[in-house]
Amino acid sequence: MGVSTKKQMKQERAPPSIPLFSLQFTHKAQKQLKSLSPQVRQQYQKAFHLLSTQGTHYRSLRTHRYQQKKSTIWGSSASMFLRFYWKYQDSSVILIIFLGSH
Repeated sequence: MGVSTKKQMKQERAPPSIPLFSLQFTHKAQKQLKSLSPQVRQQYQKAFHLLSTQGTHYRSLRTHRYQQKKSTIWGSSASMFLRFYWKYQDSSVILIIFLGSH
């Protein structure tokens, strides 16, 4: 019987990240994402991962609803300065519409 390190134990206990939502991106959002620096893009990617695996109300995303005349748009944070906007396509698909800042 071998001795496990803390890192090995943590990896063994970590549940798999099963997506709750599938993310789709508008052409505009894809273009915005491609134009960003690698560091900023990584911040957005981390937030997208949290959104898809942890859900829309994960605390660090700081999600807010914006009511429009014809639909509801949601905004979530990738950092204190970076925000992205999205809407539900259906119960399991989220459409990322726009990347921006606070």
